Amino acid sequence: MTFSLDLTKPLNRLGLLLNLGFLIFFFSGFSWFSFAYMTEVLPVSGAHEQEVMVAQKAQDQAFAKAKTAAKGKAFDEKVALAEAKAKGIEAAEKESAKIHHHAVEGWAPFAIFLLILSAIFFAGFLSIALLRRANDAGVSVGLSFLSLLAGWAFAVFVAFEPFLDEQHLTKAWAPAPIIGLILLLPLFLKGSAGAHDSHAH
Repeated sequence: MTFSLDLTKPLNRLGLLLNLGFLIFFFSGFSWFSFAYMTEVLPVSGAHEQEVMVAQKAQDQAFAKAKTAAKGKAFDEKVALAEAKAKGIEAAEKESAKIHHHAVEGWAPFAIFLLILSAIFFAGFLSIALLRRANDAGVSVGLSFLSLLAGWAFAVFVAFEPFLDEQHLTKAWAPAPIIGLILLLPLFLKGSAGAHDSHAH
């Protein structure tokens, strides 16, 4: 089988390529979706609720103040309410940036936590595939260990790419996955050892 958690099952070069492609597609998608949801969708929703509360509070205060000031005089409730609503909207607009900033900060730890989970699971599944390929190719323990380190470096970069992109650090960290892929080349280039040379797994 190409996809398996059994370390004793050999994996040929095509199988490793398919595993790598599937894992990149799945965990990259998970990271981008979860990060966007935690840093954009939920904060915007929470910020909107806060802005409504700020606007309503400012509106109530302005209306009450206008009503108090009109004691003994003619009080136009519709005009006062319209002016109060305008002041409420103005107050919400002034606080908008601050409210949104706090909302993003509130969800940021959860966004990072999901990226960490993505990196761990990506690296874990990739490690299994790499060990299966290393066993099939009959490479040394040292090369197997080096391949695992390269796989982890690549997986962590892919999982954290949404965060790096937001911080404008993607180019700065780009050498990590490139070096990782270069270090994985021996597993792609080396054929199967022993009886596996003539079989696809």
